[in-house]
Amino acid sequence: MTIDTKSGGAKETDDLLDVAIIGAGFSGICMGVKLRAAGMTNFKIFEKTGGVSGTWSDNTYPGAACDVPSHLYCYSFEPNPSWSRAFSPQPEIQAYAERCVDKYGIRPHIQNHTEICLASFSEQKGAWLLTDSNGRNYRARCVVNGVGGLNQPYIPDIPGLDKFEGTWFHSARWNHEYDLTGKRVAVIGSAASAIQIVPNIAHDVERLFLFQRTANYIVPRKDRVYSPRQKRIFRSFPFTLRLLRWWVFWRLNMHYPLFRQNSWLGDRAGKIALRDMRRKITDPKLHEKLTPKYPIGCKRILLSDDFYPALNRDNVDLVTEGVNAITKDGVKLDDGSVKHVDAIILATGFKAFDFLHSLDFVGLADRRLSQAWEHGKEAHRGVAVAGFPNLFFLLGPNTALGHNSIIFMIEQQVNYIVKCIRKLGRNTYIDAKPSPMHAYNERIQQAFKNTVWTADCPSWYKAPDGRIPTLWPYNTVRYWRWMFKPKWSEYEIKPAGDADAAS
Repeated sequence: MTIDTKSGGAKETDDLLDVAIIGAGFSGICMGVKLRAAGMTNFKIFEKTGGVSGTWSDNTYPGAACDVPSHLYCYSFEPNPSWSRAFSPQPEIQAYAERCVDKYGIRPHIQNHTEICLASFSEQKGAWLLTDSNGRNYRARCVVNGVGGLNQPYIPDIPGLDKFEGTWFHSARWNHEYDLTGKRVAVIGSAASAIQIVPNIAHDVERLFLFQRTANYIVPRKDRVYSPRQKRIFRSFPFTLRLLRWWVFWRLNMHYPLFRQNSWLGDRAGKIALRDMRRKITDPKLHEKLTPKYPIGCKRILLSDDFYPALNRDNVDLVTEGVNAITKDGVKLDDGSVKHVDAIILATGFKAFDFLHSLDFVGLADRRLSQAWEHGKEAHRGVAVAGFPNLFFLLGPNTALGHNSIIFMIEQQVNYIVKCIRKLGRNTYIDAKPSPMHAYNERIQQAFKNTVWTADCPSWYKAPDGRIPTLWPYNTVRYWRWMFKPKWSEYEIKPAGDADAAS
């Protein structure tokens, strides 16, 4: 079939899909599983890489692991009795995703090496036209964007980085061919990935310079190995996995009051974290450098059992002087000194919750989503945007967490979206109403005023204008309640202009 795409690309398209899913990470996989469970099999998952599992396929650096307990960082419908540790390492998480893809018959639906860069909605056809980076087009009645918010590495604009004669790479694009043994290494960034990398390379390198811009609150992970006997119990008595999952869920959910402004729990948690740091760090000079100047929770709280011991090593230096530039053989500081290194690792995180990256959507009246979000990213219940019919987001605006498992949020969104899709007739489309969407988002932003996330600290949670488009401001139980069933009065369900759109 040939249709006018107005995209300048090729016009040859495949048959009409019921659903096109963008991204084969945990969100996209879950969406595929639930579509099949609902009896819908006419869908594809478009994945730009050659694998699955999203961030767990990208982040293969030494020590990569989840900071949510293993038995909660998995689907509720697919508990895993074989986790080796309380906090899963990256290879096990990736293997788990692969098993789910095969067990639930998702593999045939995945089209790898296909990066969708544009999707345009036809009101006349009641369908989307998707264009990939090679110019090939696909048609789908509904689109689910499962790209997520943490997949595009952030490369800081440091003068001279391109002139560095050694080796440099981002932590999410680890260079496994480069041997760090005996090298002088700079790690720029000191947050979630850095505190996992440093302990795992410090014993191999000659010298390690860790460049810290802002101190973080780090609490003990309390990781442990599951014994063969424990795993046998999990396999033999599946209800024990359910009980453990719920216990972990409620325990983490009880941490939510910590993020309220001026809370007793937050104050106590901050003091405990600093007491642990001072007990583990032997050099008193480091205590001041490692003490945050903001309330706990304003930035992401980090978990580690081995980061502080790594800083005690003679070959590890914590550098808090600002980075001025990169020279051909080192890192120049604001005071003019240079740390000469062989390799630079950018543990600088991601372009957090950009949501679109190189992808854009064109909705009703030829309006682009990048334009609609120019002055603030918002979506109705985190999954739908007014003016962009039959388009749904997984881990969209204001659905990330600071205190519980993101897998829980994904499952609530997937179940909600499946109900929306099943509501549609063959020649209809569903669109969020602007007024309920704006009211919902204003309520969300108002809720942040009583939380530590609005405190004065540098954080990827915030947009430049001070709004917070990333986090969910309540506990997870409220999200479950709000997402249990769509309120159809918040949506418009309209017939497509062309009754033959589904033919």
